[in-house]
Amino acid sequence: MFRSFLFTLSFVLISGCGPSVSEHLEKRTNSQYSSTYGIEVFFNTSRAVNPGTQVACSNSYFLNFGNMGTQSGSCLINVPADREIGSLPFGLGNKEKSFQFLEHRVAIQGKTKEEQEKLWWKRIEEDPFEEVIVFVHGFNVNFEEAILRAAQLKYDLKFPGKVALYTWPAGGDGSMLGTFFLKNTYEKNLISARSSRDSFKYFLKRMAATNKKIHLLVHSMGHQVVLNSVSELSKEWGDKPFLKELVLNAPDYDTGEFILILDSLLKSSERITLYCSPGDSALFASAQIHQTGRLGACSKFPGVDVVNVNPIDASLLSLGHGYYSSRPILTDLYQLFLGLGAEKRLFIRKSYGNENYILRN
Repeated sequence: MFRSFLFTLSFVLISGCGPSVSEHLEKRTNSQYSSTYGIEVFFNTSRAVNPGTQVACSNSYFLNFGNMGTQSGSCLINVPADREIGSLPFGLGNKEKSFQFLEHRVAIQGKTKEEQEKLWWKRIEEDPFEEVIVFVHGFNVNFEEAILRAAQLKYDLKFPGKVALYTWPAGGDGSMLGTFFLKNTYEKNLISARSSRDSFKYFLKRMAATNKKIHLLVHSMGHQVVLNSVSELSKEWGDKPFLKELVLNAPDYDTGEFILILDSLLKSSERITLYCSPGDSALFASAQIHQTGRLGACSKFPGVDVVNVNPIDASLLSLGHGYYSSRPILTDLYQLFLGLGAEKRLFIRKSYGNENYILRN
């Protein structure tokens, strides 16, 4: 019911926006999703691998450290429809209720790594849908969680094109001690994120060469990987945008550093959207560690659509730092990827505070 309601209102909202948006919406509403759906997630990673493990799409194969090289592949995921939008129930048994890994598609037997890379990019390039989502996860996310989240985003957004995950070496050591000393994990992940910039820059440069319209979706510490890389590419390529949408979710990134690279970021993308929350406890903790303000805590910036998501959950206990995958954000992202301006999207109102807009239930 909710999606039907959204689709109907979206038609009304975009009736004066031209055929391209209407055609885009028609493609999405006509795509058939079964009650359980096999989603193929394409990924590129700089994680180290354990070649002794047989199951390639797993945490035991793709580890929480790396940066010595990159590898591409894909995983086929069962996405259950019988769940809360944005949730990630995982386990064996009922496919109607649980995410499951169906196939592991990493290496192609008999092919060299270079041949496999060419085939991987060929599948991206030959996809008939002209748009692609590039997703970069945040802090303390292992390989399996990153894959499942990418599959969930594709399914819940009803996105008909490819979703390409860039998964950098994040996560903890899995020990009880590591859980207690989360600050150590944070610091190791931060070093890893910054060390992944060159790898991601190469990946994004190659993605831009596909001539797809790129929606770059980033969360949390993933901004440490992405923003400097995008800024450098923008300076190399001049004033021509190579991104359709740059979407910043709860960015754990220094506000002052963001201001320094903002001009180049604005040139990189047709639009930048920042989802933020002054009540994000994880970013508050990060600010204490860094002793600097965090971008995700909400401030206005020229040329950026700053959307305060705090009101969608008064307590922020259920959404917190992971609000990017929640139903209200997904509803707004759906409309954003259709090309609608913030003032025309459902559940958004203008603000005269530290943000341009406020997202409401």
